Amino acid sequence: MQLYDVVAGVLKIDPSDLCEQSNALNTPNWDSLRHIELMLAVETTFGANFSMAEMVSMQDLGDMRKLLEVKGVKFDDSEPIRLSA
Repeated sequence: MQLYDVVAGVLKIDPSDLCEQSNALNTPNWDSLRHIELMLAVETTFGANFSMAEMVSMQDLGDMRKLLEVKGVKFDDSEPIRLSA
């Protein structure tokens, strides 16, 4: 399962509505409670653990992807990185 699919599932939106710049300010249903659910879903799906500082530092999905890659997560090349939705 890829990042856009996980995020879309938590937010109950279509994955095609997401891009690397998607964040709580420009994405439907992304509020503070959903952000916590989102962090838990991403940690569980990708087997990564985020510190509180890391959670706060992630401003958008691009930041989340970069941090996951630093933690050793490999993403499937079949999911292109979208710069705009």
